[in-house]
Amino acid sequence: MEMSGIPAGDTTVVLLAGEARTILLQHGPPDNTVFAEVAFPRGSFPEASDSVTVTLRPRPGVYGLELEMPGPPGPGATIRFRYPIHFAPPRAAELQYGNRARIEAALVIGRVLEDGRIGLLASSRPASDNLQAPVVGAGTFLLIAPR
Repeated sequence: MEMSGIPAGDTTVVLLAGEARTILLQHGPPDNTVFAEVAFPRGSFPEASDSVTVTLRPRPGVYGLELEMPGPPGPGATIRFRYPIHFAPPRAAELQYGNRARIEAALVIGRVLEDGRIGLLASSRPASDNLQAPVVGAGTFLLIAPR
């Protein structure tokens, strides 16, 4: 899915190992709406001795986020895309699905695999205009509607 508006900036956060942490990325001014949320529950990085550095880089022009971290987190880590304002389906999606409601119903979060294909993640809707999936490791995560 395409994104309009002022994009969120790159963010690097140092997490204390063993502590829960939620990172919010916001679109730029003037609206500052939340673009994405990445949550790590307590104990997400059990092998880290002191701290863990996590870097988030929004992908230009799309609802996507590149996530860098030293290793896969433990169970419960999630990524959530929020798209109440800056959501723009491509014209091809509108033609295929017929309307925005059907496009939204088809949305899932995918992760770009090493060979360039996209693996679909078990996605859920914790709120209106929100889609969430587990974080299984570092990589590029995208809000997509399958073809």
